[in-house]
Amino acid sequence: MRKFLLFAFMLVGLITNAQTSITNGNCKAQFKYAINTQVMTLLPATAINFYDRSEGQVTEWYWDFGDGNTSREQNPMFVFNHPQVGTNVKMSPYRTVGLTILTSDGCKSFYSETINIMDGTTYVAPACMARFKYYQKAYDATGGTASFQLTNLSEGDSLTYLWQFDNGKTSTEKEPVVTFDLTQKERKVCLTVSGKNKCMDTFCDAVYVTDPNAPVVDPVKCYTAFGYTVNFDIKLFAPGLALNFYSKASPEAVEWKWEFGDGTVSDEQNPMHIYNFPISTDDTTKDNGDRKVCLTVKTKDGCVASYCETINIYMKTTPPDYDPQQCHAWFKYYRPTDLITIPEVIPYKFVDASEGKVVSRIWQFEDGTTSTEAEPLVSFDFQKATQKVCLTIYTADSCSSTWCEVIYVTQPIPDTVYTEKPVGNYYTMRYKSSFPIQMSSCAGYAMAQVYKGDSVVNATHYLWSNGVEGQEVKGLCPTQSYSVKALTPDGTIVSGTFIFNSDGSVTEVPVNWYITGSSNDWHVKYDLINSNYTVEWRLCDGTIVRSDSVSLASINCGARESNLILKDAAGNVVYSENISLKSLATFISPGLATTAVKLFPNPVTDVLNIQYSGNSVDEMLVEIVDMSGKSILVQKLYSVDAGQTISLNVGSLRKGIYLCRLTSGGQIIDIEKFGK
Repeated sequence: MRKFLLFAFMLVGLITNAQTSITNGNCKAQFKYAINTQVMTLLPATAINFYDRSEGQVTEWYWDFGDGNTSREQNPMFVFNHPQVGTNVKMSPYRTVGLTILTSDGCKSFYSETINIMDGTTYVAPACMARFKYYQKAYDATGGTASFQLTNLSEGDSLTYLWQFDNGKTSTEKEPVVTFDLTQKERKVCLTVSGKNKCMDTFCDAVYVTDPNAPVVDPVKCYTAFGYTVNFDIKLFAPGLALNFYSKASPEAVEWKWEFGDGTVSDEQNPMHIYNFPISTDDTTKDNGDRKVCLTVKTKDGCVASYCETINIYMKTTPPDYDPQQCHAWFKYYRPTDLITIPEVIPYKFVDASEGKVVSRIWQFEDGTTSTEAEPLVSFDFQKATQKVCLTIYTADSCSSTWCEVIYVTQPIPDTVYTEKPVGNYYTMRYKSSFPIQMSSCAGYAMAQVYKGDSVVNATHYLWSNGVEGQEVKGLCPTQSYSVKALTPDGTIVSGTFIFNSDGSVTEVPVNWYITGSSNDWHVKYDLINSNYTVEWRLCDGTIVRSDSVSLASINCGARESNLILKDAAGNVVYSENISLKSLATFISPGLATTAVKLFPNPVTDVLNIQYSGNSVDEMLVEIVDMSGKSILVQKLYSVDAGQTISLNVGSLRKGIYLCRLTSGGQIIDIEKFGK
């Protein structure tokens, strides 16, 4: 039901674009229209004259009047019958009229406009519309509560918001966080928006509490939808409608359950169903022909997905000679596993799975970017949990269709974990820094020193993120961030991160973490500079926990995803970092790291040096990869020995963040990030 409400909202949102235009050349389809008051009709109707205003040497015109009727005249007149008053059929007064033209030089263009056939005016969208989605932000098994982030999808000018929750609380924020107790799995949330010209709209939806400790189905793992067409071959003895339904599930399903909204069900994959029209005995009959159809599928690995859509059985039942609206936009999406990205970027692959002979398409993403590819690869910011994606297709027979969906890029379902505050080991990293006034390039200097309270600690093995060893580092660039780690006499590893400022000062990241314990039981602990901030840990199984310390083994997954996440009081991510045995191997034990790769300088200008200290290999492939996973530069090396430094000319690269990937024999040796 939730997916149906969202899909219905998307369809309503699409009609607000009263005009659509697309072309494949220098021509342009366009038309005007006006009511013809001279035509007298027997039934209530409106006669409208259409005038071609297209650009180019047009040789053919194809008009679609939005009710199954067409014309090939240049300037046709068409009579729109009004919706019948007093019947049980509720018909919209709006019709989308489309014109497709073909010119002598082969250019093809399409233009459509939604009009009101009652008065001949252009469709005007509602002044405001209330809609929202949600995702579960936190789950506290100990405290017995679950928190939800509400994502506002409302439309309108100068909106004010009133949220009402079934626990009696309210909010006037645009996107509040609401907390419910765990006594009910389903909670009701209503949003009322008010805008200009006394516009007001209300939308309610059910919010479902999910226990992260219970078996759950990945919402991206499987999904379904369905389509249907009129079966004109079935001869019915009583007034009715025969529809062919067909399932669209990904991955392929093994079980299907259809509910047709009239009390009947089916377990076929692509069933045919007959709807009998209601028999009206008096004027009190209120059946408007709407039937809610639901499909639930199950895949071979046990994933279950559902989709519902309301259809009206009073649809056209006369076989058309030519029906251009036999297309349906639809897409699939998944997270590719063969791409290398930084943790802050989440790639998604979209696949056009539309019906019809698609000749052109346009993808629209929430960040304003677009694509015309059949299978675009898009990178999303992990800090934004949801992304709205729309696909519009155009077929060779002038059919157009749009499908929109809001997907969850990240869906954290954390369970709170509280441990006692660690005693002792309150280490911090402090810095001295400077920058020559007369210099404008990367000439900064910094020195790091470990403290325990106010006492200096004689730490060793200082290692900077740009590959420099020792307490001091030079060649720092303004506005760049740098990290340093060091080893204390009691075996604690202390880390610090700062942004180097143009005046020579540094701005510290407000979290300092360190690792204590033995090689069999390493624990990561932290101190916060700002007490209003909170730290969350991403465990290897994807669970998000909030704790004063965490076992290194539970976050040492070998993945590139950040496992330390710092949030401010409002819940915004202000810093993230990946902590792993790989990054700490210099300090823990030489036996834990057989391969070490160091990139310098970082950031780089022209020549990137790659210092390799692993086992000798007969052949090595060095790749420079951008943030979308695309390989930019490739160099193959032979007979690479331990301690060898490889120089790679990267002067042709644009400014940005890149990954350096080293492979040998089809196995990845190392992946390191660098900037330019």
